[in-house]
Amino acid sequence: MFDLSSQYAIRAMIYLAQLEPGRLVQAHIMAKKLDLPAPYLSKILQQMVKDGLTVSRKGPSGGFALAKLPEKIRLFDLLESFQKIHKVESCILGYTSCSDDDPCALHAFWNEMRDNFVNTMKSMSLVDLVQFEKERAARKTKENQGNSAGEDAAKAESSASNTPISSHAVLPE
Repeated sequence: MFDLSSQYAIRAMIYLAQLEPGRLVQAHIMAKKLDLPAPYLSKILQQMVKDGLTVSRKGPSGGFALAKLPEKIRLFDLLESFQKIHKVESCILGYTSCSDDDPCALHAFWNEMRDNFVNTMKSMSLVDLVQFEKERAARKTKENQGNSAGEDAAKAESSASNTPISSHAVLPE
Protein backbone atom coordinates (compact mmCIF):
# COMPACT_ATOMS: atom_id res chain seq x y z
CA MET A 1 0.00 0.00 0.00
CA PHE A 2 2.83 2.40 0.79
CA ASP A 3 5.50 3.06 -1.79
CA LEU A 4 9.09 2.06 -1.12
CA SER A 5 10.17 5.58 -0.11
CA SER A 6 7.39 5.72 2.48
CA GLN A 7 8.28 2.28 3.82
CA TYR A 8 11.94 3.25 4.23
CA ALA A 9 10.99 6.62 5.74
CA ILE A 10 8.77 4.96 8.34
CA ARG A 11 11.50 2.47 9.26
CA ALA A 12 14.09 5.25 9.53
CA MET A 13 11.84 7.38 11.71
CA ILE A 14 11.08 4.45 14.02
CA TYR A 15 14.84 3.89 14.34
CA LEU A 16 15.50 7.57 15.12
CA ALA A 17 12.63 7.68 17.63
CA GLN A 18 14.26 4.93 19.68
CA LEU A 19 17.49 6.91 20.14
CA GLU A 20 18.23 9.40 22.89
CA PRO A 21 16.68 12.79 21.98
CA GLY A 22 19.06 14.84 19.85
CA ARG A 23 21.43 11.97 19.11
CA LEU A 24 22.68 12.20 15.54
CA VAL A 25 23.15 9.12 13.37
CA GLN A 26 24.87 9.07 10.02
CA ALA A 27 22.78 7.82 7.11
CA HIS A 28 25.18 5.01 6.19
CA ILE A 29 25.13 3.64 9.75
CA MET A 30 21.33 3.77 9.85
CA ALA A 31 21.17 2.12 6.41
CA LYS A 32 23.37 -0.71 7.60
CA LYS A 33 21.33 -1.25 10.79
CA LEU A 34 18.06 -1.23 8.83
CA ASP A 35 19.44 -3.19 5.86
CA LEU A 36 18.50 -0.42 3.43
CA PRO A 37 20.45 1.04 0.48
CA ALA A 38 22.45 3.98 1.88
CA PRO A 39 22.17 6.36 -1.12
CA TYR A 40 18.39 5.92 -1.27
CA LEU A 41 18.00 6.34 2.48
CA SER A 42 20.12 9.52 2.36
CA LYS A 43 17.73 11.05 -0.19
CA ILE A 44 14.74 10.08 1.93
CA LEU A 45 16.31 11.61 5.05
CA GLN A 46 17.08 14.84 3.15
CA GLN A 47 13.46 15.03 2.01
CA MET A 48 12.37 14.68 5.62
CA VAL A 49 14.74 17.51 6.58
CA LYS A 50 13.01 19.72 3.97
CA ASP A 51 9.64 18.74 5.41
CA GLY A 52 10.70 19.49 9.00
CA LEU A 53 10.56 15.89 10.24
CA THR A 54 14.31 15.42 10.72
CA VAL A 55 17.29 17.70 11.27
CA SER A 56 20.79 17.16 9.97
CA ARG A 57 24.27 18.36 10.67
CA LYS A 58 27.16 17.92 8.28
CA GLY A 59 30.62 16.76 9.18
CA PRO A 60 32.30 13.81 10.87
CA SER A 61 30.16 14.13 13.99
CA GLY A 62 27.05 14.97 11.98
CA GLY A 63 24.05 12.93 11.03
CA PHE A 64 20.29 12.93 11.34
CA ALA A 65 17.89 13.18 14.27
CA LEU A 66 14.18 13.79 14.76
CA ALA A 67 13.17 17.43 14.40
CA LYS A 68 10.32 17.04 16.90
CA LEU A 69 9.35 14.79 19.76
CA PRO A 70 8.10 11.40 18.50
CA GLU A 71 4.63 12.02 19.94
CA LYS A 72 4.35 15.17 17.78
CA ILE A 73 5.09 13.36 14.51
CA ARG A 74 2.02 11.82 12.91
CA LEU A 75 2.09 9.01 10.37
CA PHE A 76 0.01 11.25 8.10
CA ASP A 77 2.73 13.92 8.07
CA LEU A 78 5.40 11.35 7.33
CA LEU A 79 3.45 9.77 4.47
CA GLU A 80 2.51 13.18 3.11
CA SER A 81 6.22 13.75 2.41
CA PHE A 82 6.31 10.87 -0.05
CA GLN A 83 2.82 9.81 -1.12
CA LYS A 84 0.85 13.04 -0.96
CA ILE A 85 -1.90 11.49 1.13
CA HIS A 86 -4.07 14.55 0.57
CA LYS A 87 -4.63 13.22 -2.96
CA VAL A 88 -6.77 10.42 -1.55
CA GLU A 89 -9.43 13.09 -1.18
CA SER A 90 -9.93 13.15 -4.92
CA CYS A 91 -12.39 10.89 -6.73
CA ILE A 92 -11.34 7.23 -6.64
CA LEU A 93 -12.47 6.86 -10.26
CA GLY A 94 -10.61 10.00 -11.33
CA TYR A 95 -13.61 12.20 -12.15
CA THR A 96 -12.92 15.92 -11.85
CA SER A 97 -16.41 16.57 -10.55
CA CYS A 98 -17.38 14.09 -7.87
CA SER A 99 -19.17 15.23 -4.74
CA ASP A 100 -22.06 14.38 -2.45
CA ASP A 101 -24.29 16.28 -4.92
CA ASP A 102 -22.78 14.59 -8.01
CA PRO A 103 -21.36 11.23 -6.80
CA CYS A 104 -19.55 8.58 -8.82
CA ALA A 105 -20.48 4.91 -8.46
CA LEU A 106 -17.99 4.42 -5.57
CA HIS A 107 -18.40 7.82 -3.90
CA ALA A 108 -20.15 6.71 -0.68
CA PHE A 109 -17.89 3.68 -0.28
CA TRP A 110 -14.72 5.69 -0.92
CA ASN A 111 -15.75 8.52 1.41
CA GLU A 112 -16.03 6.11 4.33
CA MET A 113 -12.81 4.22 3.48
CA ARG A 114 -10.86 7.43 2.86
CA ASP A 115 -12.07 9.07 6.06
CA ASN A 116 -11.14 6.00 8.13
CA PHE A 117 -7.72 5.78 6.47
CA VAL A 118 -6.88 9.48 6.86
CA ASN A 119 -8.17 9.63 10.44
CA THR A 120 -6.09 6.58 11.37
CA MET A 121 -2.97 8.10 9.78
CA LYS A 122 -3.59 11.38 11.61
CA SER A 123 -4.16 9.66 14.96
CA MET A 124 -1.06 7.45 14.88
CA SER A 125 2.13 9.03 16.19
CA LEU A 126 5.68 7.85 15.88
CA VAL A 127 5.41 6.67 19.50
CA ASP A 128 2.62 4.28 18.43
CA LEU A 129 4.78 2.91 15.61
CA VAL A 130 7.73 2.38 17.96
CA GLN A 131 5.44 0.48 20.34
CA PHE A 132 4.15 -1.73 17.51
CA GLU A 133 7.73 -2.47 16.44
CA LYS A 134 8.76 -3.36 20.00
CA GLU A 135 5.79 -5.75 20.26
CA ARG A 136 6.71 -7.26 16.89
CA ALA A 137 10.33 -7.78 18.00
CA ALA A 138 9.15 -9.39 21.24
CA ARG A 139 6.89 -11.80 19.30
CA LYS A 140 9.74 -12.72 16.96
CA THR A 141 12.07 -13.34 19.90
CA LYS A 142 9.45 -15.51 21.60
CA GLU A 143 8.83 -17.44 18.35
CA ASN A 144 12.57 -17.96 17.85
CA GLN A 145 12.96 -19.19 21.43
CA GLY A 146 10.00 -21.51 20.96
CA ASN A 147 11.41 -22.82 17.69
CA SER A 148 14.85 -23.48 19.15
CA ALA A 149 13.33 -25.19 22.22
CA GLY A 150 11.21 -27.33 19.90
CA GLU A 151 14.26 -28.15 17.78
CA ASP A 152 16.24 -29.13 20.90
CA ALA A 153 13.42 -31.45 22.07
CA ALA A 154 13.17 -33.02 18.60
CA LYS A 155 16.93 -33.59 18.51
CA ALA A 156 16.88 -35.17 21.99
CA GLU A 157 13.95 -37.42 21.03
CA SER A 158 15.64 -38.36 17.77
CA SER A 159 18.94 -39.21 19.41
CA ALA A 160 17.17 -41.19 22.17
CA SER A 161 15.28 -43.32 19.66
CA ASN A 162 18.44 -43.95 17.65
CA THR A 163 20.54 -44.98 20.65
CA PRO A 164 21.52 -48.62 20.30
CA ILE A 165 21.00 -50.95 23.24
CA SER A 166 24.28 -51.66 24.95
CA SER A 167 25.60 -55.19 24.72
CA HIS A 168 25.78 -55.08 28.51
CA ALA A 169 22.12 -54.32 28.95
CA VAL A 170 20.06 -56.82 30.91
CA LEU A 171 16.95 -57.73 29.00
CA PRO A 172 13.91 -59.28 30.68
CA GLU A 173 13.59 -63.05 30.19
